[in-house]
Amino acid sequence: LLKEVKLMKELDINFLDKNEYYLFYEMMMQSLKTDDVVHGINKSLYLLKLCLSSGNVVLHKKNEDGVYTHYVSDSTMKEQSKTITCIVNKTSPLTEKKSIFNLELNLSDKYKNIMLIHFRTHDHDYILSINNFNTENKMNPDFTEKLRDTMQIILKRTESYEKNIKAISTDLLTGLDNRNSYEMRTQNINKDDNSLIYGLFDLFRLKYINDNYSHAIGDIYIKKAAEILDKYWPKQRIEIIDNEEKIIETGHCIYRIGGDEFVLLTNKEQIELTKIKASLAADEVSMINLGIDEDLPLGLNSGIISHTPGDHIKKTYKNADEIMIDDKQKMYKKYKLERRQI
Repeated sequence: LLKEVKLMKELDINFLDKNEYYLFYEMMMQSLKTDDVVHGINKSLYLLKLCLSSGNVVLHKKNEDGVYTHYVSDSTMKEQSKTITCIVNKTSPLTEKKSIFNLELNLSDKYKNIMLIHFRTHDHDYILSINNFNTENKMNPDFTEKLRDTMQIILKRTESYEKNIKAISTDLLTGLDNRNSYEMRTQNINKDDNSLIYGLFDLFRLKYINDNYSHAIGDIYIKKAAEILDKYWPKQRIEIIDNEEKIIETGHCIYRIGGDEFVLLTNKEQIELTKIKASLAADEVSMINLGIDEDLPLGLNSGIISHTPGDHIKKTYKNADEIMIDDKQKMYKKYKLERRQI
């Protein structure tokens, strides 16, 4: 790939006039062969930057408010990305043919030459912005069209990949990560990771509810409990960085791995804090209103432990399960119930 990159750098910008375009296309496609979709797009943009000898290449996605926000760029040059995002939003509405802008926005020379290419997939609208490209070379008249077609293919493939991953890794009832996702995650736990907290949860009296009030009521119980768990350990959160909304990974993840069984994996908090949050979550679960006449004691049993580096995750699960069973036994005694009544 490095040899191909060097070759691309040596090609004249008019390579699109020749048969070398297929090489550019194949290189862009190769860059998508990664489980990290954003990283794949990033590599594609970096290759494009090398081909064009440009200062920066940024991809913007249109959000629900109709505003184009920074999606991914070829580099970490935040100030350039932020400036170009402002330019993109100030040029609305964007026409297909008006691709080169010399905007009078009191910009420095490095931002004077901006190419904006608009394209859409089935799901989203995008703008690819290229700044400070080499204007001494006369671009092929078909450049914009061919580049748009290539980027459309790339984004359609990434969107399809994301949908497929979501379909196989998401629990349909709760929207949480499912057992498939859990299995993939636990296969890649670093044996030297000494900061991983493992939490196992299940719902008190779910079987009784399913047997006596229907699985539809049981599903309500599961969904509301999942929402509470997700509130305490969200997988992502939104932060304002440089006046832009950014989705930040928290390091937490709740998985539904069985009917009423949930697992928490987190490496971003101390175990005592996790236990406190588990207790608060249990209090909230106990107050869930299922819309039935019987005054049922509800609850969330938990087993919270630290994963021991080098141990198999199944051993960690077993240890957490023993703690959870002990917690459940205490609830039996509290409500004076026999286990067969649950």
